[in-house]
Amino acid sequence: MSILRGKRVAVTRSDEQADALCSKLEALGAVPVRCPTIRIGPPSSYEAVDAALRAVDTYDWVVLTSANGVRAVLARLEEIGVPTARLGGTKVAAVGRVTAGVLADHGIAVAFIPEVEGSRSLAETLPDVTERGILVAQGEKADPILAKVLRGRGARRVDTLTVYRTIPIPPSGAALEELRRGVDAITFTSPSTVAGFMGLGQEWREIAHGVIVASIGPTTTAAGRASGFEVHAEARERTIGALIDALVSAFAPSAPGAGKGAGQ
Repeated sequence: MSILRGKRVAVTRSDEQADALCSKLEALGAVPVRCPTIRIGPPSSYEAVDAALRAVDTYDWVVLTSANGVRAVLARLEEIGVPTARLGGTKVAAVGRVTAGVLADHGIAVAFIPEVEGSRSLAETLPDVTERGILVAQGEKADPILAKVLRGRGARRVDTLTVYRTIPIPPSGAALEELRRGVDAITFTSPSTVAGFMGLGQEWREIAHGVIVASIGPTTTAAGRASGFEVHAEARERTIGALIDALVSAFAPSAPGAGKGAGQ
């Protein structure tokens, strides 16, 4: 029997992204509590985005840093009438397996995925960079380290595009009622999900008191701790599977914080 059976787990991902995590939790007998604290929005302007996408096959590399970035690029290509096949005229790199999977789902071949997921790792290990033109499609709050490292490695041109924004939002009224009923764990998948949860005001402290908090990675963990959360578990890599593994480990009897939760 799974250690997560019967556990109420708050899922703070956006509605568009929550299904995969909720499905995996349900498969382990947990009860996902959907309380999106972010939504994905368009960039403030499409002018630079559209210009770059119309010339996408003039770049040597197109780098996608998230699944949201893939969806945003594909949606915009369709909107402006540029065939997705134009991506076949360049090489495509993905920051990790999840991003690569979304590309594959749309029939787009991925030429490079770093062994260690992350923007810095991708920038440091992307092959054939010197004197190349590189297009980086990312979110508004993306780490600038990727472009900085690529330029430092001798790329002729690195154009960064903000193709979407992650907007923190407080949980809705219905979600808040579910949170007030009590949860055993809260999952955070980005610093923005933490920021959105903080939109509850001081009530977040009551909801999070005695609850296991799990983070998808170091940046999110740092954001959680800076906001006052005790983070008990961190995924070893930025994937949903690793986040669930961390959650399972946090509930193990020998784990620090074990025994916390709504039912305790």
